[in-house]
Amino acid sequence: MKTKYLRALAAAALVLGSIGAAFALNTDQTRLFPARVYTDDHPTYYRLTVNFNDPRISTGQAFGGLKQNDFIKAIDCHVTTVFNATTTNVVTIGTTAANANEIIAAADLNEASATVQHLTTAAGIGLTATSGADVTLYAKYAQTGTAATTGAVTCVIEYVSNNDM
Repeated sequence: MKTKYLRALAAAALVLGSIGAAFALNTDQTRLFPARVYTDDHPTYYRLTVNFNDPRISTGQAFGGLKQNDFIKAIDCHVTTVFNATTTNVVTIGTTAANANEIIAAADLNEASATVQHLTTAAGIGLTATSGADVTLYAKYAQTGTAATTGAVTCVIEYVSNNDM
């Protein structure tokens, strides 16, 4: 009898776990995203996955925050599944919901190449995106032509907190 209940619980956990992975960027957009604050000296990062079918991904979706003068050290993205809208596929990350392109702009990432891409000249490298104030981070996917049926990219934004001043 006990085994029957344990199997049912395990099956429910498996189903719920797979549903969560399908909506990788499905976050509550009404919640505040405070910047991560660490007092020791080490780089920190945000890792996010953007899928072509994430809810409301065509508008900027908040996923994190950075403090003023945090230094964006590196941006790497791995397109695991090519985005296949017929005309354009654009994944961007930024500090405003409307544009969402101040850190990774339209020309920075090749959504048609299923590779790891080191975005060494991305729009937000260094202090560009954080020099004015604390910022909220947004991700966005825009497409034109026939709607995409595939597409996934995982990006890591590595940054160093401004804790030496």
